[in-house]
Amino acid sequence: MRQPSKVGRPRPRGVDRWKVVAGIAVFALVALAACGGGRERAASGTAHKGSGGTLRIAMSAGNIPFPATPPNEGYEGYRFVGNNIYDGLTRLNVEQAKEIATPHPALATSWRISPDKLTWTFTLREGVTFHDGTPFDADAVLFQFERMKNPDFEFYADVDAPRYATYFRYFRTWKKIDDHTVALTTTQPYAWVLWDLAHIYFPSPTVVRKYGNDDYNAHASGTGPFRMTKYVDGEVMELTANEKYWRGRPKLDKIVLYPQPEAAARMSALQSAEVDWAEVPSPDALDQLKGDGFRIYLGRYPHGIMPRFNMFRPPFKGNLKLRQALNYALDREGTAALINNVGYPAKQYVYEGHPDYDPSFPGYTYDPAKAKRLLAEAGYRPGELKLTMGYTTGGSGNMFPEPMMQKLQADFKAVGVDVELKPMEWNTLITVGLEGLDKQQWSDIDILWASPAAGMTPNGYSTTFLCERPGGLPNAAGMCNPDVDRNYLAAASSFDQKQSQAYLRAMMDAALKDADFLFWMHDLNLRVMSPKVHGYVQPKSWWVDFTKIWVEE
Repeated sequence: MRQPSKVGRPRPRGVDRWKVVAGIAVFALVALAACGGGRERAASGTAHKGSGGTLRIAMSAGNIPFPATPPNEGYEGYRFVGNNIYDGLTRLNVEQAKEIATPHPALATSWRISPDKLTWTFTLREGVTFHDGTPFDADAVLFQFERMKNPDFEFYADVDAPRYATYFRYFRTWKKIDDHTVALTTTQPYAWVLWDLAHIYFPSPTVVRKYGNDDYNAHASGTGPFRMTKYVDGEVMELTANEKYWRGRPKLDKIVLYPQPEAAARMSALQSAEVDWAEVPSPDALDQLKGDGFRIYLGRYPHGIMPRFNMFRPPFKGNLKLRQALNYALDREGTAALINNVGYPAKQYVYEGHPDYDPSFPGYTYDPAKAKRLLAEAGYRPGELKLTMGYTTGGSGNMFPEPMMQKLQADFKAVGVDVELKPMEWNTLITVGLEGLDKQQWSDIDILWASPAAGMTPNGYSTTFLCERPGGLPNAAGMCNPDVDRNYLAAASSFDQKQSQAYLRAMMDAALKDADFLFWMHDLNLRVMSPKVHGYVQPKSWWVDFTKIWVEE
């Protein structure tokens, strides 16, 4: 295997629904299907059956995601690298397109919960091997928990562990019962363990011990459907079918990943047949691409652009009317038209039809007159308020930041607010989110671009909604809404589907009334493919199942 041109470990400046699958004494939480809309196309690319081929993908990421646990480059790292090289104890059923994906058995075949709802006992799948040929077993599970939770462990991953803190947050102890049984105990009754475990990947302990954390990425080894056979940092990653995959050999022979942060470059690579799949190409080119025979996929799924106010300090701290004013100043329909309707206006954090959508709140609409009135009530005359907004120029799931930001700047200018745009690379913006807007180096940012997988998983809300992050750190944007926290924590501890969803809708209501975010746009998950690509399903998820895809040669 070719070595990377430089060590493949992220070095950030700081520390970077509900269908619980049946098991003994497991409580089911069933997700509601999300509504379709926009220019949604057929879920699968073809009715043909076949196998083989090489799928070449132009990602929106600025670099090849590090094959660490977890990968970097946001959820694009999970989608293309993490879920192909690795497995979790559970997996999201993204092979279907009807419902929001939910956790199903993966490296764990079944589980049971203790009467006090604190201990989860998992039966592990037997006969599974890592790509290096060593067995997956209970020791491998405990090894990864030690790497991520125990700073005194020889192989504690000091860079990766903080980035995994959200998903390890509620685990208190981990214990081997026998070679194929482990018990995980949580700090409190917590219903979303299976969601967390879908994100937690297991590397080969043998490979980690051999190469250490610093050199692991050059030799990454999991149990997933593809094994890494080539990795040149900044240029390319090649993934080859795992012939011994426990779910059966994937249909594809290879996946080749290329980082292409510019939308025009991704489109050009697709048109010149250098790639077969392009993430979010230039929206203005859709008619041309369709006319050239390419397949265009659009569909509602849990993801959006929801910028965050810096509430550590003025002008947003304690100024509800100002936060409301800017929400009413946004011409969302105009933004959608600007990007050729590959996104649509957000009334609230999740889209209408999502299980957590609050039907009692009408949402924020474009009302510049109301925005001006609220701005005056907030204490600002036209032209008096000047803000700085940090945003990414590209990267995973960020749609089209440059034209969208120019539109936002014009919308705010129209109601008398000046905005200075502060562009930054995607991983820098992720670092800001990890370190927090209260840190000196980011304290000049008043509004921070955010592109959350809004409602893809219920546990995912914790990163942006809760007052306190893992480790006792404050919310990265200073948001601290007691009503939000109370309802989120009640939902997370409830094993009753209807009750949990009611709590999450109440959480959304509290965040909306407090204008805790700049509720802007929902994404339609644009991707374009060659007609030679078959078997693709466009799920209501940020993740994708690559095992059923094949490419005509």
